[in-house]
Amino acid sequence: MNRYLKRFEPPKVALALLLVCGATALHTSQAQGLYNGAGGLVALTDSVRYVRGDVENAGEFDLTSAAGNYSNRLFIDEGNLLNTAAGTWVASKSTVVLMGMTPHVLSMNGATLYNLRLDNPAGTTLGSDATVANGLRLATGNLLTTAAYSLRLASGGTLMGPGPAGTEDDSHYVRGSLTQQQAVRGTEPVNFGNMGFVLNPNGQALTLAVDRRTGLNQLNYSYAQSPAFAGKQGIDRIWRVSTADERNPTKAVKLSLSWLADNDHGLDFGGALAQVWYSIDRGQTWVKAGEPQPALARTVAVATTELNAWYTVSLNSLPAVAPLAQTLFSGTARSADAVLTWSTTTKPSNGWYVIERSTDQQKWQEISRQVVASQRWSPAASTAIDKDASQLGATLFYRLRQLDTEGKSQLSKVLAVRFASSMVFKLEAYPVPLQEYLTLDLMSSGTGPVQLDLYDIAGRVLIHREETAEAGASRFQLDVRALASGVYTLQARQGDQRVTRLLKRD
Repeated sequence: MNRYLKRFEPPKVALALLLVCGATALHTSQAQGLYNGAGGLVALTDSVRYVRGDVENAGEFDLTSAAGNYSNRLFIDEGNLLNTAAGTWVASKSTVVLMGMTPHVLSMNGATLYNLRLDNPAGTTLGSDATVANGLRLATGNLLTTAAYSLRLASGGTLMGPGPAGTEDDSHYVRGSLTQQQAVRGTEPVNFGNMGFVLNPNGQALTLAVDRRTGLNQLNYSYAQSPAFAGKQGIDRIWRVSTADERNPTKAVKLSLSWLADNDHGLDFGGALAQVWYSIDRGQTWVKAGEPQPALARTVAVATTELNAWYTVSLNSLPAVAPLAQTLFSGTARSADAVLTWSTTTKPSNGWYVIERSTDQQKWQEISRQVVASQRWSPAASTAIDKDASQLGATLFYRLRQLDTEGKSQLSKVLAVRFASSMVFKLEAYPVPLQEYLTLDLMSSGTGPVQLDLYDIAGRVLIHREETAEAGASRFQLDVRALASGVYTLQARQGDQRVTRLLKRD
């Protein structure tokens, strides 16, 4: 407990803990938990409170701070937060942190938290409906709401994760139902809680509710199915949209929809175009919204007047993997780069030329996309350069895909590019000086186990992790919050290859 209070407790913290009526500070079955019984009052004023175990409230739990001071923080380590149906939770402008290495259950029975931080890689499950008024931060792990409950973001609430621009990523997101209602107006885009839904109201005043359901692989809950879809199924994400008065806007508004790779549901948006769909009969039938569009970045946009509907995304059509005829495609190694060139005697009417790379001829990654209209034609050749490709392996495989606007594609033969030497085993570690978490970017010539060890100045192992590194780039994170100020040595070892880095904490 002391190591957390050392880090988080401000000097001269004032703690007011009032236990009256039937309240007791400790559960008899959990010596380190906190239980507030029916009729009891727990008041935390301008304080930091650390609890190792469950916090259960059946009375009144008051986190109100003095005017102008919002320092109240409740840290729950290795325990659940349970606000019963009879309990009253007064959030004020406090922060609740669920931390540790074991799964948590968060059950608020409809009560509101102001700030909620989830710092638990094992994940947190919502045991009843709850509301976050200001900020939900996914520091580590996912939040699972299940199909029975929803987490509501208040109108000004925002979801924050470690992804680009503070968004969720594949390891840190809300799986299940996440909702928000906002009153919008004007001509600027409005981001709904950072949940992958952006609306431009086109000068109209609207009150709109969005229920994003994702990541549960449940038909007509988180994903849609229709004979009209290519492959019959859409992504594992459905946005359920509704207006306060159930009226649609008189002018089309613009929706931008985004999802994660973890929600692709087996669909390959690098090989075909995406199609937006909507349903006004709870997923029984689906209607196309807008035209097919590229979605490699997993973001699509559509203009619509249907704001009382479900929205999802599917492939427009399956790739027609036909031979790419009358095209010359070649590749050569130039130092650490791969240089890919192609030329054709027949000019396609539209679409893109896409270069895809693989280390094993099983998994392919798009590395270049060029618009057909911008291409030069035979006898000149078009060129793409895969910079520093040799760091991924001694031999890499490439193919050329010609993709048209209808989603059909044609593939060239696979070619191999061989480099003079394979990649060097490398490790980058940041940020330094150390913060709460240390990010490790590892470059490896092959897939296999890797050992990560952090030593203190006396040579003692403080952190030991065994991971599997992929051929090429891998990323790992170490929790270094418990480390004191000082100098440390980090070592990564894979087979007979090893690399060390010197680190410090101020």
